[in-house]
Amino acid sequence: MSADNSPNEKVQEATLHIGDVLFGGMVFFKVEEAIFEVPRYRFTQYSEVFADMFLARQAEGAHDAVDIEGRDKQHPISLEGCQAVDFAALVKIIYPSPEDVIFGSYRLEKEEWVGVLNLSTRWQMKLLRDLTITKLSSLSLTPVEKVTLARSHKVATWLKEGLSEIVEEEESLQPDELEAHLGPRTAFRLMWIQNQSLKRSQVPPTVALRSLGCSNGHVVFPNGMKCRGCSQQTLRSISHARHRSLGSVTPNFKTYDCPTCHSPVDYNSFKFLAPPSHPNTNTGTATVDQQFKEEIASYESWDQ
Repeated sequence: MSADNSPNEKVQEATLHIGDVLFGGMVFFKVEEAIFEVPRYRFTQYSEVFADMFLARQAEGAHDAVDIEGRDKQHPISLEGCQAVDFAALVKIIYPSPEDVIFGSYRLEKEEWVGVLNLSTRWQMKLLRDLTITKLSSLSLTPVEKVTLARSHKVATWLKEGLSEIVEEEESLQPDELEAHLGPRTAFRLMWIQNQSLKRSQVPPTVALRSLGCSNGHVVFPNGMKCRGCSQQTLRSISHARHRSLGSVTPNFKTYDCPTCHSPVDYNSFKFLAPPSHPNTNTGTATVDQQFKEEIASYESWDQ
């Protein structure tokens, strides 16, 4: 066996390209009354806020007193305005356990995911924020939860979904409940949208006269019919037949002879040759997009 093919040289050749593995040391954080000792590198890797903070401390000089902060338990970096339980959940995601890695999932409760969303949004951890939004979206969020979480953490998708679901659900919240959860301005807008949607749903569907046939399936009015009020305008549909000269009177259909087979047909014996059109079921969503356009746009721009 030649020296070039020896196993030892192959191992040596493979290891020559491995660079240094530097985690940047440990850092101590204080959140409420709890102390967290964690590797620093993941915070600088995933958060621009922490990366800038540590870079600024490094620029101030190693002999500065401020540089001592975060080096040990007696001099931790205090993180004001956040809860220890939320920070503990964030640490679980940044430094997953071997079980999490093996099974490919994180064992967090919904409240913990909300805590991670809060901190990842606050500290501009976009990758973790996107993961958290995906995880929470797979859980059972009520429409009100979607709206409140969307407004707390700038999630445009949840805002649109939550508001649309509130408008469209059959058993809607009472005005005082809407006001308590979402505020008076949002409650008023949602009730207005529901009212407009209800009015649209009460409009009778349009039935084209060409879709009315005899018992043999022939079109009875292939060219429409003359208005019985003015005998001038050609009517094309039943809703069109509510001509202004008739007020709100439904057309008084008499007995007609089918122009094809001459079989008699009256108002009660028409056969539908095509299904009637249905009201647009997306009007609520479209109105939500219109009424909350600026707020939705502000959240969408936040993630860009």
